[in-house]
Parts: sequence; structure tokens; C-alpha cells
Amino acid sequence: SSGINAEWPLRRGERGMKDHAAVLSEVQEEVKRRLGLDETVTRYMSAIKAEYQQLHPDIFSYQRSWFDPSFLKLVDTCRSEGVTKSAVIDRFLQTEGVEIYTIPAFSPEFCSKFVEELDNFNLKVLEKSRPNTMNTSGVMVDEFGMLGFVNDMIADLLSPVAKVLYPEWYGDAIDSHKSFTLMYALDKDTELKYHYDNAEITFNFCLGKKFSGAEVYFTHMTSEQDEQDYAEVFHQPGAVLIHRARHMHGTKPLLSGVRYNLITWLRSSSVRNKLCPMCKSYPQLKPAVRTGDGFTRP
Repeated sequence: SSGINAEWPLRRGERGMKDHAAVLSEVQEEVKRRLGLDETVTRYMSAIKAEYQQLHPDIFSYQRSWFDPSFLKLVDTCRSEGVTKSAVIDRFLQTEGVEIYTIPAFSPEFCSKFVEELDNFNLKVLEKSRPNTMNTSGVMVDEFGMLGFVNDMIADLLSPVAKVLYPEWYGDAIDSHKSFTLMYALDKDTELKYHYDNAEITFNFCLGKKFSGAEVYFTHMTSEQDEQDYAEVFHQPGAVLIHRARHMHGTKPLLSGVRYNLITWLRSSSVRNKLCPMCKSYPQLKPAVRTGDGFTRP
């Protein structure tokens, strides 16, 4: 099910009092967009499947050979009985800040093919959804044809890692996700404003290309406004950046080149059903044909 409260930006004080009417109108439009999102995504999926010829069909099928051996060892260790979080971090992960980790994830061959596929896709004039409400350049994996790949990747690789690193955010299970690609370029999106993700756990994969700038920065969790544990990460092609989704962060301006990312927002209904991460209230739900925003009814 999908949850959205039309008044939350007003309560959060994101604009002045005189802008209330404009903000409310904007939010009502967003409510309308979200309620029609299932139909829109389904329509775009069908059109892209019919019109787009894949350049590298092999990358659309999940296989472990697309991943770095160190990442696979991390996953297998997380699946072993009695494994501890500290042992996993010490053995495999680079700690970039409080509960922020990086590790090589995709193979160079997979990154190269994925980037070529996205470049090819971007040459086509095809209708598609925005990846999220902040970025304009990217595509939903559902529409792009990689939903099966991402579903299998989450079940086989990401979910075991998430369970060990963030058990309090994993909850009973990761039972839905939102995944999309992003593109940063000097004539496209060049930065990403300060925000947090509508999820429990985020896996942010850097695909390339060559670029400078666009560091990802972090400050505090949404529940810890007084904490200022600043951390800054330069995204390495092939690596994954793993963090709690409610950790406030942003992307500094791109200085040169092009950067592609694959973002996977992992959602646990057992966690978010208690409190909507966006409006900080008990979720008021509307039925969704697909997974919506990851909420479920009791």
C-alpha cells in the first residue's frame, strides 16, 4: 500500500506561511501522481519492452559472475550461522562514517556493459517515469527491464548483508524495494540536495564513468537532529555504498565527466508500518496494485 499525508511539508516548516496554498497544491499534485503511478509504470514498461532493443541482453539476467569476489565472500559470510556484525565489518568493509560502509560490488565488465546500455537507452526518445521526486535523469528498473535482475540480487545478496548490518531496520524481512538508475552530468542533474531516502536501508552502486566531484556527504539520522557526524565519500566505480536510509545525506556538485548509479531502496513493512518515514505519523494507506511505498495492512 502507498501512504502520503498532504500536509506534512507544511508541518515540517519547509516554506513560509504565505506559501501554504502553493505548497498544498504541489503536494496534492504529487498525491495524484502517486495514486496513478502503478498504471503509469505499467504503461511505460510495456512501451519500452516493445520499442527498445537491448544492447547487452546478458546483463538483464542475474548471475553471480557479475559481482566482485570480495562482495560474494561478504554475502556468504553473512549467511553463515553465528556471524557477528563486528566481524563482518572488520573483515570485509571499509567504514566511511557512522554505520556507512563501502565495498567493491560489481565486476568491471558488468559496469562497462551497464553504462553502455544506459548510454544506448538515453539515445532513444522513450517516455519513462522520473526515478524519484528529486532527480530528473535516470530510469526505474521496472521500466528498464531489470526488475527480475534486481529482485534476484536482493534475495540472494543484499538481504543477507542488510540483515547482519542493520537488524533493527531489517525487521522481519525485506519485502519490497524501489530501485532506479541515476545519471549525473554537467548538462543533466549535477548534484542532489540534502535529504533522506523513503526506505529502511540503501544500497548505492556506482557504475562509472570517469568523473570528478559528486562526493556523497552524510550528517545525522533524522531522529538525531543534534548529532553532526559529518562524513564524505567519493564513489568508486564498481563499489557499493551501504547506509541506513534515514541517514541525512546529499551529493556535492559534479565537476567533470558523467556518473551513473544504480540505487536500491530496501523496505521492510514490519518497520515502516509502525511509523511513516516521511510524515512521521501512523500510515494512512491507499491500495496499491504494485508494492506502493512498501506499507502493508495488518
